[in-house]
Parts: sequence; structure tokens; C-alpha cells
Amino acid sequence: MTAAAKGTAGRAAERFDASLLDVTVTEGERCRRTIRVAVPTEVVDAERMAVVRRYASRVKMRGFRKGRIPSRVILRHYGRAIDEETVEASVRKACDGAIAANGLHPVTDVEVKGLRFEPGEDLSFEASFDNRPDVPLGRLGGFKVERPRPVVPNGAVDEILARLQREHAAWRTEGTGRPDTGDSVTVLLTRLDGDAADADDSDVDRRYDLVLGQGHALPDVEEAIRALEPGAGGEFDIAFPEDFPDEERRGQSRRIRIDLLSRRVPELPELDDAFAGSVGDFEDLEALRARIGEDLDSDARARAESELRDRLLRLVVEANDFEVPDSMVEGYTDVVIGEAEGVDPEKLGELRNELLPASQLAVKRELLVERILDEHGLRPTEEDVNARVDELAQGTNQSRGRLLARLRKSGGIRNIERTLTEARLFDFLKSRSDITDAQ
Repeated sequence: MTAAAKGTAGRAAERFDASLLDVTVTEGERCRRTIRVAVPTEVVDAERMAVVRRYASRVKMRGFRKGRIPSRVILRHYGRAIDEETVEASVRKACDGAIAANGLHPVTDVEVKGLRFEPGEDLSFEASFDNRPDVPLGRLGGFKVERPRPVVPNGAVDEILARLQREHAAWRTEGTGRPDTGDSVTVLLTRLDGDAADADDSDVDRRYDLVLGQGHALPDVEEAIRALEPGAGGEFDIAFPEDFPDEERRGQSRRIRIDLLSRRVPELPELDDAFAGSVGDFEDLEALRARIGEDLDSDARARAESELRDRLLRLVVEANDFEVPDSMVEGYTDVVIGEAEGVDPEKLGELRNELLPASQLAVKRELLVERILDEHGLRPTEEDVNARVDELAQGTNQSRGRLLARLRKSGGIRNIERTLTEARLFDFLKSRSDITDAQ
């Protein structure tokens, strides 16, 4: 018998009659559950005979027709294997039956230990696992929540226009003059110190294309480039900052040669009606400004609504607090952190500790939302989804069939379901509380 039995309550057809089992459930901390199960000897014997019959139907023996081999002969040849399979199947089925009969829902592998069995005696074992927590639904309303005021920073429209100018700039090569912020340069970096034989190719001699002022190079490298003119080069000491991604280079310095191969300066287009027409279907510059302003205002309102939802849902979670298993919190944290290969274990542990409160809240919020959706029937129906697809088809002048096929292929149907679900959930919660707009 392995140390971990992954089967839970999913194989109903294979379960024992739970009324035949003697089951004791012990509650531990943070939704940990331990069940002690005793399986009567007659149930184990019945399982053993079922295993014998399976063997008899599969094996071939000289002197016997297939499927007609006496049980005593099967047991004489395969007794040990049959005993092991009997215990394995009995524990698995009894564990599944005990879990299902007691309304438990494991969220981790089921760890089986303390197995005891002697022929002619009851089989007993313990199984431990983290159980899906019971989510209370008490207070869901009566909160006073303020929606933040949507704010579009001064000068935001001009910043976006300036970015559009840069994106549509034409680049002019300059043979003289030192490069400045916004210039595009091509440089050759050659490492001068250390053993070149021990360094990789990218560490010894490499060309780079970059735009100054965008953080694409180390500060010391950019400063050195700004001191050169096209065709010139020089030797410089370059320091790696303490937050450099490669930990082995943090705080170190290297001697390198930098050659400025070329310098290109941007020629920005005029901000006029012609420019507005070149970036989209706009009659003039004022129409472009108006669209940018509308988009910024829409984004600000969406951020304010999102913050309102976060505040409201946090209050609901706090009013219906409950424990969640550490395993669920750790699993959520793993997803947030993602791949962590090569990360210092100590720093990874510090990061986990920092994320712990947010991960606990996120897990509680997810479980509570699921309970609210099910309890109050807030999930969208197929008709709701179809109606939304019709709206999108009309709004984009597409045939419904073509749009539906595209949405199914890209996962868009799930996005529609999720959007409709969130809208229903928060309409429900907001209707039960006092929502005001910040002045």
C-alpha cells in the first residue's frame, strides 16, 4: 500500500456500503481532517474473492480452461499478489466511502497510514487530508462603501499624443554630435578585464541597438554613450547596481570599451489634423484629443469601479471569516510567484511570507464568491451568454455564426461567462449596501 492514496469520492460505483464501516472523524487545525476506518472482515473477504475471480478470468494454466480455474489453485499460485491487491482495493474503496458518507471534500492527496490487517480480522487504517472549508454565509450587506472618484491626471492627453508622435517618428542618421535622451544608437561593447577565454561570447564583444533614456542599458553605460560621437570610442569602468538581475554581478564593476557606431535622432511629425488622420479615423486633431480623453475617462471609471468592488468584497469576507487550509494558500502563492528556479531560497521564503496575507484573502474571497453564486443562483444561463454574443455580433457588424466560432476557438465564451458572472455578483452585493460616490 502506498503512502498516499489519491482516490477520493469520485468512484461511487466502487465504494463499500458506508453503513458497514466503523468511521471516526477527527478535526485538526486549518481544516485538517483525519478519519479512522475499520472494515469488517466479511467485507474484506468479499473483496478478496472478487480479486480471485478477476485473476481466474485472466490467467491461463495448463490443464484448466480459461475462467474455470478453481479458487484454491489461483490462491496457491497468486496468493501474495491477491492479498496485496485485496488490501489495496479495500483501503481505497473504504476510504472513498467514508469520505463521501461524512460529507468531506479533500483538497489534497489523502495520506493513508497505520494500516493493520491480519487474515480473519478487521482491516483498519487512518487517512489524513486537508478538507475544503465550510464557507459561512451570514452578513452580505449593510455596508457603507465609497466609490473612489475617477481621476484623469492633468496632462494625460498630451502625454499620449507625445507617445503617438514618438511611435510615428522618422529616424534621421546624424554623423556628428553627442547622443541625447530619445536618440537611437548602435554601439559595440567589448570587455577588457577578466579572462576572455572563460567568458561567453555575449560577455566579450557584442553590438546593441537601444534608445537612450528608456532604461535598456545600465546607467553607467548610458552615461558613457552620451560622452561619445559617432565613430568614436573609449574605455570606461561600468558598475553593476545592487538590484541587477544577475546576483553574481551585483556590486561589481568591469572595464569595457564602448564604440558608438551610429546615432539616429527622431523627427517627430507635426501635431495637426493630418497627423490625427494618419493614426486613425479622425477628422481632425480635436477629434483625436476627444477620443483620447474619453478613453482615459473610461479607464479611470473602470479603475474606480474595480476599487469599489475590492473594498466591498473585502468587507464581505471580513464579515464571513473562516479558516482555509495552508495547502490552498500555498498553492495560490505558487501560482502568483510562478517559476522560481535559481531564486535564493531565503529570499523566496521572505517573498512567501510577504504574500501570505494577500494569498489568504484571495483564497477566502474565491471560496466565498463560489458559495454566494451557488446559493443565490447568480451564474449566467446559456440564454444570457447567447444574448451577449448577439449584442457583440451587432456591435461589430459580424455574422453571429462566425463570431461564435471565433469566440469558442479563442476561449472568448468563458470570458463572456466570467464577465456576466462578475456583473451579477456585484450588482447583487451593491444592491444590499449603501454605495456613495467620493466628492
